[in-house]
Amino acid sequence: MSIGYRTYVASTYIGFNVVGFAINAWVLYVVAPLLFAPAIKVPKSILFYIFALCVGDLMTMIAMLLLVIELVFGTWQFSSMVCTSYLIFDSMNKFMAPMIVFLISRTCYSTVCLDKTRGEKAATLKYAIIQFCIALACVMVLLWPVFAYSQVFTFYMNPNATSQEVTVMRKCGFFPPPQIEFWFNLIACITSYAVPLFGIIYWYVSVPFFLKRRALTTLVASSSMDAALRKVITTVLLLTVIYVLCWTPYWVSMFANRIWTMEKKSIIIISYFIHLLPYISCVAYPLIFTLLNRGIRSAHAKIVADQRRRFRSLTDEASSQIRTAIRTIPGTKMKKQDFLTRTEEISSDKAASEAISEFRDALPSQTSFPDETLL
Repeated sequence: MSIGYRTYVASTYIGFNVVGFAINAWVLYVVAPLLFAPAIKVPKSILFYIFALCVGDLMTMIAMLLLVIELVFGTWQFSSMVCTSYLIFDSMNKFMAPMIVFLISRTCYSTVCLDKTRGEKAATLKYAIIQFCIALACVMVLLWPVFAYSQVFTFYMNPNATSQEVTVMRKCGFFPPPQIEFWFNLIACITSYAVPLFGIIYWYVSVPFFLKRRALTTLVASSSMDAALRKVITTVLLLTVIYVLCWTPYWVSMFANRIWTMEKKSIIIISYFIHLLPYISCVAYPLIFTLLNRGIRSAHAKIVADQRRRFRSLTDEASSQIRTAIRTIPGTKMKKQDFLTRTEEISSDKAASEAISEFRDALPSQTSFPDETLL
């Protein structure tokens, strides 16, 4: 690949890498404080899945840096162990991201459509951690060919007999035997593409049908029902479109390379941009799950407001103590009655602030549906 094309591809990768780091870091900032916060309406399992998705995406973004460095220099700059680690993290993204989206859709279906016992079980943090660990163990087993057949290959190009010089290029790659490569790609395509896609569509589409049936048998406001249905439909469309656009070309290319023959430069350029699509999904999924969930946004806003109120209270109290200390310095006159009046004003302001805070916390929720679970 020429320097001009390589620079263009590298710039594109760098741009998405920066955006991926920024968005996933922001989602972690929003979601992480909610995991152990009390009285959060959003199921802890969904929060944990989003948290795990962001951590996995950040690891993928770190691995993407190694690929960017290879694109910039035109050759692999690191050891074989680093090469294997890069391919493992890159492959885990292709498995774990779809599986986590799959688990989120299943959790939303369970908490809304199933009975109370199974819904509460699916919403617990412990149950989510167990499911995630089982999925991670299965992925590591499926990735054994990556551990076995990843290495750095050295190519000698453009030898010059006169100057006795040769261009040395090192590439990090996964090159198993053809039969193992075919079965690995087939199993990976089924488990990390076809099954999650079917589960996402089936479970999310089941939710509006359930809500519609429940509305026919209960006295639920039509506006609340319409809002819930619109939210579910929007989520399904977004997830399905992004999933199909980001992953279908990737898996098609895995099998098409065995059949089609194209000009070498075209294959390299197209393969780089197809390989970029799963990285784009790393940016899209956490953003969708966070922005579309009103419960996450409102809970985070409440935590931020509480922290600001506590900080403001501490600074006001510290300022008051400093002013009091300054007034009591020898040479500074302050009447006893003025001091008592100021102390009473501070106490009354603090008591009023606490009373307002307690009144706001006691306000009942206005939602008619478990909107926080309708991701």
